Amino acid sequence: MQIYQLPLGALQTNCYIVPGADSRAVVIDPASVTEVEMFLNTHGLTLGTIIITHGHYDHFAGAAVLQEHSGAKILASAPDEPMYSSAEKCWADFMPVEFRGIKPDKLYSDGEEFTAEGLKFRVMAAPGHTAGSCLLFLDNDGEQVIFCGDVVFLMGVGRTDGYSGSTRDMLDSLEKIAKLPGDYKIYPGHGSTTTLDYERENNPYIARYAD
Repeated sequence: MQIYQLPLGALQTNCYIVPGADSRAVVIDPASVTEVEMFLNTHGLTLGTIIITHGHYDHFAGAAVLQEHSGAKILASAPDEPMYSSAEKCWADFMPVEFRGIKPDKLYSDGEEFTAEGLKFRVMAAPGHTAGSCLLFLDNDGEQVIFCGDVVFLMGVGRTDGYSGSTRDMLDSLEKIAKLPGDYKIYPGHGSTTTLDYERENNPYIARYAD
């Protein structure tokens, strides 16, 4: 399947659109509304499920309105639940858009597997950037992919100085990621896609833990 990447909003957050069964799409981290709706309409897709990787507002600023317009369900990381209704905790105060909190239809947790629009996701907790930061694994026609929010970037990692952030937790998460078996294509919350093998070789924050 094709995975579409749309950098959206003031912080150019990567929103990912993944077509699922019956032309119903999964939208991951919608930072805005108009661009997402235009893309879906252009490609003959309807919005079925919204997935939020973690609780910072640049990753869910468009979710409430998109849900109102489409009736889509919102799935979000359980440990970040306090952030979805607090402009202060989710850093909405730093964004030039009105704050619209969300009430997720489902909260997912570490080790959980769930299906959205026929797509099967698996959750691995990766706290540090926020308490609820995680990796979402998906088998894309035999290619193993990870949606990681702001845990890992191309040659970088997420900051840890916000609400529920922890440098100690981030280091533990990076060690777990470095030791994952095999390679994965990584779809981060900002910037270009990368692979786990590339980051194990070149990202100093991950290479330190690689075997």
